[in-house]
Amino acid sequence: MTRLAFVFVLALVGRASAAPLPTTLEVDEHPGARVQAELPFVDAQGQPVQLGDFLHGDKPVLLVLAYFHCPMLCDLVLRGIASSVAKQGLVLGRDFEALTVSFDPSDTPDGAARKQGALLQAIGHPEAVRDWPFLVGKKPAIDRLAATLGFAYVHDEKSGQYAHSAVAFVLTPDGRVSRYLYGVTFRPLDVRMALNEAARGKVGGFVDRVLLTCFHYDPTSRRYAFYVRNGLRAGAALTLLVMMGGLALIVRRGRREQP
Repeated sequence: MTRLAFVFVLALVGRASAAPLPTTLEVDEHPGARVQAELPFVDAQGQPVQLGDFLHGDKPVLLVLAYFHCPMLCDLVLRGIASSVAKQGLVLGRDFEALTVSFDPSDTPDGAARKQGALLQAIGHPEAVRDWPFLVGKKPAIDRLAATLGFAYVHDEKSGQYAHSAVAFVLTPDGRVSRYLYGVTFRPLDVRMALNEAARGKVGGFVDRVLLTCFHYDPTSRRYAFYVRNGLRAGAALTLLVMMGGLALIVRRGRREQP
C-alpha cells in the first residue's frame, strides 16, 4: 500500500515535470537522534513558536511531516495515524502528543489552520486544536528537522508538488527519535507499542506493560512481533501466580475447616 501511494504521488508530480524524479526516497533512519528544540516555526494562529514548546517532557510525540496542499499522500498518513489511535482508547493530550510540521516553506498559518480544522473535524475532535498543533516554517528550520529525522523529499517546480515517503515518527518525551512507522494505514498494536516504548512503559496500564514485554520491534517487517522467549516468561510467571493463588485458597479453606 505504501509503494502504491508513493507511486501515485510520483505520477502526479511527474505529469507536469520534464525533469526525471527519483523513483525511491528512502528514509534514512536516525534512531536516538534528538530534534533541535530551538528550531523556530509558526503555529496555525500565526504565533511564533519553537519546536521545544511541544516537547513537554512527560508524553511521547507522534510527529508527521506533511505539506498542506498535498493531493493525496499526506492526508492518508494523517488520517491513518488518527484512525489507528482512535481504535485504542488512547487520549490525545493525555497519553501522547501529536504534531504536524509542513516541509513546504510556502505554506502559511492560514493553510495550516484549514488543514488542522479539516483533520480534527474528520476524526471527531474539532476542539483539540492545542493537542494537535500544525506548524509552518522557513526552509532552514525545515531542512534541519528533516535531516535529523532522515526524511527526504523532492520538489517539482512545474507542478508545485512534492515526492516523499509515507512515514510517521514517534519521539520520546524529550525529543529523541524512538520509532519510524511506515504506510498510510497503521496497525493499532504498532502505534500503541511504539508510544509505550517511547514513554518507557508509561502509556496505558498493566496490559500494555505485558504487551511491551512480550512483543519486540522487527526491523525487517517494520512491525512489532511476538517475542517467544519473553512470551514464555510472561506465561510462566502468570502460571506461577495462578498456582500460588490456588494454593493460598486451599490453605485458607483448610484452616477454616479445622475444629
